[in-house]
Amino acid sequence: MADPLSEHGYSYAATGDDVGRDLDMLARRNYLEKQFFDRVSLCPGCGSHHLNVRQICPGCRRANLAAEGLLHHFRCGYVGIPAEFMPARDDGYICPKCNGRMHHLGTQYDRLGKAFRCRTCGIISENPPVEAVCLACGVRTPGENLIDTEVYSYLVTSRGAAAIRRASLLDDEDEGEVASTADRPVYSRAMTLRFIEHLSHCLQEFSSPFSVLLADSPTMPEDRPAIDSLTPWLTRLRKTVREVDLVGQLADARFIVLLPQTKRRAAEASAARIRSALGPDSPFVISAVEIASAPQITQLVAGRNALATSA
Repeated sequence: MADPLSEHGYSYAATGDDVGRDLDMLARRNYLEKQFFDRVSLCPGCGSHHLNVRQICPGCRRANLAAEGLLHHFRCGYVGIPAEFMPARDDGYICPKCNGRMHHLGTQYDRLGKAFRCRTCGIISENPPVEAVCLACGVRTPGENLIDTEVYSYLVTSRGAAAIRRASLLDDEDEGEVASTADRPVYSRAMTLRFIEHLSHCLQEFSSPFSVLLADSPTMPEDRPAIDSLTPWLTRLRKTVREVDLVGQLADARFIVLLPQTKRRAAEASAARIRSALGPDSPFVISAVEIASAPQITQLVAGRNALATSA
């Protein structure tokens, strides 16, 4: 809602100490859908959106401008404001450049767009610069140097509606993500198992094997904050694989990359590329496995290390 007293000129019906951060968190967890709403210009001095934006004279930098039309004399090509042309006796103008008479609009002269005449210093300009004066701190800023921020609206998703019906957020096991890596999430174990189940159905129905990369972190503690400490590494890992590949958590210290329709040799090449991209300080031990049978899927879900055929 428009709110001149709020920080950026808009406020939300929701209340709280940090509504924006809460809404972003809910959007990352797919309870809300985030949509662009508006862009707000801000003062670079104090961040206020209370700005007086106006055109100014390019010479004296004052805003005392008068908008006037332009006249164009076809014969000599002169263009100027009406005040520069002498009025003719028979309802016309006399050109200040060639002294030619201008009687007939459209055949001898024409009216063009607007020009701006400074009442202070007399300079005439067609495109005067834009300047903003902050009404909060008084800083004057050229229009091109203003900073801006984006304002978003939020829509309740089906997941959000389900949380409203149960009057609480979903349990951790039902959460879709364990880490946020820009626009490509790292999925929770529950979601990862659903993706594996889907690939299993594809394997049975179309005889379409797939491969996985196992990223084990032997030194990772069992406490939840350790996942947050791995987020930068997961972000780097996610950037090295294709958009169609899915990254998820399979166990406390094991993450998995699902590679649809990928043979073992291509998976091993991907594993080598990831090891190189992450470097020697990586907390992960990367291995590649091709899944071509139902028993392998059972072993994968059970977390049996015998699956790791390329390390």
